[in-house]
Amino acid sequence: MADKAQMQEAIEVQGEEVRKLKSEKASKEQIDEEVSKLLQLKAQIGEDDGKHQMFSRRQSMEGTRDYNPKQMAIREKVFNTILGCFKRHGAETIDTPVFELKETLTGKYGEDSKLIYDLKDQGGELLSLRYDLTVPFARYLAMNKITNIKRYHIAKVYRRDNPAMTRGRYREFYQCDFDIAGQYDAMIPDAECLKIVYEILSELDIGDFRIKVNDRRILDGMFAVCGVPDDKFRTICSTVDKLDKMPWEEVRKEMVSEKGLSEEVADQIGEYVSLKGEAPNSQTSVTCCQ
Repeated sequence: MADKAQMQEAIEVQGEEVRKLKSEKASKEQIDEEVSKLLQLKAQIGEDDGKHQMFSRRQSMEGTRDYNPKQMAIREKVFNTILGCFKRHGAETIDTPVFELKETLTGKYGEDSKLIYDLKDQGGELLSLRYDLTVPFARYLAMNKITNIKRYHIAKVYRRDNPAMTRGRYREFYQCDFDIAGQYDAMIPDAECLKIVYEILSELDIGDFRIKVNDRRILDGMFAVCGVPDDKFRTICSTVDKLDKMPWEEVRKEMVSEKGLSEEVADQIGEYVSLKGEAPNSQTSVTCCQ
């Protein structure tokens, strides 16, 4: 039994190595070599006891999870609180297919397009599991010629993240979208969205909370001042977005080593993203971005 457990562990480690190489887009020869090692390990472990073989791992697929009754009760309470608030604000819900035509999602996510799950049906049609709820919503509006709608949508989305490499990431998870599409007075929809967030968090009674408001123009100005080339704005923005989950040292390394940004520019970005505090304390530093 101990030998079998060790073999299972070796298979898990080798499987992670294969997934890592694929995520890093290593050469086909290197991937094939590691896959061959993985198959050899699986061959050594042999067949399990007949019909019980399919349950031998006793765990869900990596990047997914099960929810027990207690967790489901909590999730349902949270969802009901959110839905109640959306409905009070006059929003309607829609639903879209869990998969879309591949061409619908192509080119919408920049470098994150590599995280899209691609499918192929029996007829050869190229499909993809939805990466988020925003692009399917845009497709829905265009297809139905809808120009004004206040809509909410809570549903699962799918991403080919490597949970072993990006801690806290799942391959299957829920997203909650609330959108006001159409022509309105400036800032009115934005103010309503903030009010909705405040109402939901207050009703959930989670204690003190802070709502962070972002403006893409500030980020664009910061990149321009720091000297980020125009063709790298989007990819560097994607890296900076990881600061909530990764320390600055790892973010800086990705910008310099993987995305070719100069160390001087990366260090200037680091000075800006480290700014914290009330508006009066940060006003002087932010002004230079205008």
